[in-house]
Amino acid sequence: MRICVLASGSKGNAAYVEGGGVRLLIDAGLSCRDLERRLAAVGASPDGLDAILVTHEHEDHVRGLDRFAARHGAPVFANEGTAAVVERQCRLSGREAPPFTLFESRVPFALGGLTVTPVRISHDTAEPVAYTLDDGAARLGYFTDLGFVSDEVAAALAACDALVLESNHDLEMLRHSGRPYPLVARIAGESGHLSNDQACEAVARCAAPTLRALVLAHLSEECNQPGVARACMARALKARGLSPALAVAEQSSPLPFLEL
Repeated sequence: MRICVLASGSKGNAAYVEGGGVRLLIDAGLSCRDLERRLAAVGASPDGLDAILVTHEHEDHVRGLDRFAARHGAPVFANEGTAAVVERQCRLSGREAPPFTLFESRVPFALGGLTVTPVRISHDTAEPVAYTLDDGAARLGYFTDLGFVSDEVAAALAACDALVLESNHDLEMLRHSGRPYPLVARIAGESGHLSNDQACEAVARCAAPTLRALVLAHLSEECNQPGVARACMARALKARGLSPALAVAEQSSPLPFLEL
């Protein structure tokens, strides 16, 4: 299995995964054209995808979903809560929603040789999920847009060989950002986003000794810095005696493929 984070941040999120004989996207939060360009940049075709897995309905995760799915014939998978909101959003904007293949949160399902498990998370949307993907040899976890690490999330994190994990903001930078208090409270709250410290605590508490790779994701451009997030996590990993490959996902360009 291998993954390429195509984009990560408040302006758009998408990741490309190959494994178990299937090719898929997690989220489609860039325009159709940008998704096509970034896939081409990493040598991946937008045609013939086996699935687009949707985490939740915020625009930075579904911006290009309807057009990309229609143009390239990609099946779209979501739970009932997320699908219902996306369908309503499309209807209100005069667009045709993609047909959805529905799954139940917490219930694993098969995509080719992959076992996909939707993990419930806390975020201010209808029915948000993270995902683990298991091809029998390795398990990848994709955890962004969550306000805190629940017991369910902790158990899922602990079973992963590689993680894409939100490290959205530095709390002091957020507090001094000049943003309105309700927005600051929303981001820092239990339905918001993980801070650098929360991401570090999650790894220190949950990560398996066999963790091979860790990608920090969904960094705020205004309330975080890649070097700050990386340094914080590097300290946490060292304290835990872990030494996975560590990278920081970018908004403007894809990361190199991570091979598992």
